[in-house]
Amino acid sequence: MRVLHVTDTFLPKIGGAEIAIDQLVRAMSARGVECAVLAQHVRRANNRIDVPYPLRRYRSAQSSQWAGWWIRRHIRRIEKELGVFDAYIGHHAFPPGYACVEHGRRVGRPAIIYPRGGDIYEVSRFRRKPAAWRKLTSALATASAVICASQAMEELVREIIGHSSAQDRTWRIPNGVNGEELRMDALASGFSRDARFKSPFILGLGRTIRRKGFHLLIEAFASLPASGWKLVIAGVGRDLPALQAQAAPLGDRVILTGLVQGDDKRWLLQNCRFMAAPSLEESFGNVALEAMACAKPVIASRASGFAEIITDGQNGRLVEVGDVKPLASALGDFMSRDLSVESAAAEKTAGAFSWDSIAGRYIELIDRIRRDW
Repeated sequence: MRVLHVTDTFLPKIGGAEIAIDQLVRAMSARGVECAVLAQHVRRANNRIDVPYPLRRYRSAQSSQWAGWWIRRHIRRIEKELGVFDAYIGHHAFPPGYACVEHGRRVGRPAIIYPRGGDIYEVSRFRRKPAAWRKLTSALATASAVICASQAMEELVREIIGHSSAQDRTWRIPNGVNGEELRMDALASGFSRDARFKSPFILGLGRTIRRKGFHLLIEAFASLPASGWKLVIAGVGRDLPALQAQAAPLGDRVILTGLVQGDDKRWLLQNCRFMAAPSLEESFGNVALEAMACAKPVIASRASGFAEIITDGQNGRLVEVGDVKPLASALGDFMSRDLSVESAAAEKTAGAFSWDSIAGRYIELIDRIRRDW
């Protein structure tokens, strides 16, 4: 089986989607599938990265009006170079998903779409572009399958294309986690020698954009009595300067590290006491699985995907979306007691989400679609 993954966001950009796509492709390849990735060029970055599968790049289209055609052109180009593929997976409904569906229709091969949240949420920029939204919804309605990481994502897809159209088209497959990699020795990290990290700390990990709710996390932490605890927020994004200004009055109680990778990311996950993820919207919640793989419970909002990973009172706590008071209460509770029971439950939860098992479900789906094609 040969599968082409097409995405408009990929490494070296660091985020949940980028890491998940890479891990999925590696896991499918390990199971004998010949995978390749066609990814959008990342601006102002070194796009030559070391991966164990063919990776080709395309530049961003000048306009969303031509984006589907532009990506289809590059799909044809990569097939001339590497040979035809048996199936296509578009990561994001538009433009990669639309391009895969259109190309698949023209060449008579199946195309699968994986909407990742920001492309179909109410705040999606495509909803404000009628032509792009028509293409996006058409692609969802005619794709061979639409993979949804969570029940909330599946319900949103059904609302967009209609329940009858989605009945036999949507498939629930979550993201996975590479626990072995996350638990590797991380003592080479500079954080291990930084005196600021000798105190117990809460970890917030992800892009520093408003949707991740880190402004709520800082506000909740600031409302608690000063103690030896610290709040560490690791990530970059357009709202980082605003978060730095918000955290400034708290001095060294709040540490914003910027982008973390490799040993630094592993060290933070392994050494935090617990994670806090108060997202306003979240299609799945990869960071929660990463923390749990390191035996760390998670306090998270009830935003879609988190509620399907976290069992309130067992492997973490769930709080209402956007509400600072219950978030602060949950932080204070976790800071005040032993979390051994929650930690054990968290690690057990992560064990059910290995990338090998997730890849197997993708392969099973593609085999089924090809049999019925």
